[in-house]
Amino acid sequence: MIGLILLAVYALTLFGVMGWMGLIGLRFRGTLTEHPLPDEPPSVSTVVPARNEERNIGRCATGLTHQDYPYLQMVFVDDDSEDATGDILAAFAARDGRIKVINTGGKPDDWNGKQWACWSGAQAASGDWLCFMDADTYAEPHLLTRTVAFAEEHNIDMLTLQPWYETRGLWERIILPQALPPILMVFPPGRVNDPDDPLSMANGQFILIRRSVYDAVDGHRGVKAEMMDDFSLAERVHGQGYQIFVAEGFDVMRVRLYTNLREIWAGAIKAAVQLTGGWQATLALAIGNLLLNTLPALLLIVFAVVGYTPGVIIMALLVIWQVVFYGTIRLMAFRAPPWTAVVYPFAGILSSLIIADGIVRVARGGEIKWKGRDVLGRPTLPTRK
Repeated sequence: MIGLILLAVYALTLFGVMGWMGLIGLRFRGTLTEHPLPDEPPSVSTVVPARNEERNIGRCATGLTHQDYPYLQMVFVDDDSEDATGDILAAFAARDGRIKVINTGGKPDDWNGKQWACWSGAQAASGDWLCFMDADTYAEPHLLTRTVAFAEEHNIDMLTLQPWYETRGLWERIILPQALPPILMVFPPGRVNDPDDPLSMANGQFILIRRSVYDAVDGHRGVKAEMMDDFSLAERVHGQGYQIFVAEGFDVMRVRLYTNLREIWAGAIKAAVQLTGGWQATLALAIGNLLLNTLPALLLIVFAVVGYTPGVIIMALLVIWQVVFYGTIRLMAFRAPPWTAVVYPFAGILSSLIIADGIVRVARGGEIKWKGRDVLGRPTLPTRK
């Protein structure tokens, strides 16, 4: 009887956790409300760092050149690419006088590559607002008009977006819809957007920041050796009393984050420990992920094999709820087929393995690489307050 009670408590707890996650997501939808631009709109400079991005940079540049924003400069930073990235950017610059292409010329040893590229691009930019975007993003024509008008209307100093993540391949559809939504639980937008709450975060795929604020916090130079440049920049901005805001940008921006398991693994390792604030919290996240996403399906199988009917009923109801829940998330947030949610127990295992790999690498002092270069700034102290 005690075992049945514990099983019921476990199931109800998971129902509650997932319900909370869903409620946070629903409240997040539609946060980027529409407003008119000021009578005299400020100038905007987009800054896009690109290292070996021949696969993505053409789509990114196309989206930016089609913006309907009236005062726009586009700065693309060729970060020592070894592929056709530089040639593609040169062709765009020849056709559009608003585009400026610069080359980093190699990074200093005490900088991470992305920070150096962003900083280099910022020094070449002239806008009242700086908009940092990744090369794997695509901007809808009204992206800058919507975001600048929103930021000006609400006196926001740094605006970041959660875009629509495109998932086309098998591994993307298995892992990303499982791994990304919990970030909203770790960093609830309601708390991040509260100026009196110490919690802060940003998504480096889109950061719109006032130039005056960027200079005041020393921009990317102030976080030059941090593993996660976006979160660290948000901490500096918020810590110096400026207003940050995270909004849902599904209809203004899309991202093809990764295309295969190797890319997913490498990108997730870089973020695993830093996002949660230390290896202890990261280990707890890995265990919690298994308890939430993998154990229910395993228990259902075990109870079915041993013929424990009450356990089968409880776990079957929980698993059905989880499939419906994750299917809804995949459809609404990722525009992916909802039936792909049936792989969620396997996705839970993979996610935990990636997190565990990150813990081991940090603990052993092993290499963590991105774009072929070592990443500086492995965490030693908690970053999340």
